[in-house]
Amino acid sequence: MDKTSHAQSAAAAIEDELRHAGFALKALHRPRQETPLVRILIPAAKATDLEIAGTVASLFGSACQDFTVDVLVEDRRPKLEEWLVTDRRFSFPRTDGRQPAEAAYTLVLSAGTAIGLHSLEAMIDTLRQTQALVLRALVDGQSGAMELWQTATLRELSETGDPEKSARSAGGERWVSGSALGLHDFRRPKPKLHLRKGAAATLDLNIVVRDLADAATRLDYEQKIRHLEARLKKSEIERRRLEQGMAPNRGLSRARAIARKGPAYIFGQLKSRAGGVGS
Repeated sequence: MDKTSHAQSAAAAIEDELRHAGFALKALHRPRQETPLVRILIPAAKATDLEIAGTVASLFGSACQDFTVDVLVEDRRPKLEEWLVTDRRFSFPRTDGRQPAEAAYTLVLSAGTAIGLHSLEAMIDTLRQTQALVLRALVDGQSGAMELWQTATLRELSETGDPEKSARSAGGERWVSGSALGLHDFRRPKPKLHLRKGAAATLDLNIVVRDLADAATRLDYEQKIRHLEARLKKSEIERRRLEQGMAPNRGLSRARAIARKGPAYIFGQLKSRAGGVGS
């Protein structure tokens, strides 16, 4: 058995013992490998230096630091390159960067999208738990969607054509809320993510995954939309009733005021509404 195989066997044995003891390690909590856990692509051809810097700054604050970053540009970015020259994880290639590289996961982030402390962990957990081919999320204020792939999946689908179309046609595309993952436009406040109280103090994430290719999910979504539309219509009717003085409380008050004016006033009003008949 060579040294690499022996090391992998020893690591598996230790992790099994930890698992039996109730302490399960996630991918980003294991010892670092020669290749990074996540390769991050930042399409930035049309982005400003500040937008790129906003995304990079958020990566510095991530709990997971086992990543490399390709900032995909068309021209040189001297200020940014000088800023990051000492950090070998960052590079500025002049390619589209979509060809798979050596990393367990491949993440695409729009320039200007900031991640939270536990965003990378939440993304990887959601991708694994849903067994999706690709995980996507929209971020308020950003035009591009976040997407996360297992690199092996991305490489396999790339060999057969367009990986995005292949994942979608196979029903393997899953959408989540960007704010649930802690993603936000770097100019906007961070979304509120809650920590459970107590000794564990673990991050409490509630991530809703929408698979609109599933008929039941789509029907549920449509029913919720119809319900919201009905509530909106009812609110609009009530608003109009209030504006016209026909709401129950206002109508009762007007009836009492008219009654106080006596029979002669009421009879006169009835005659005027009838066009003066009987006059």
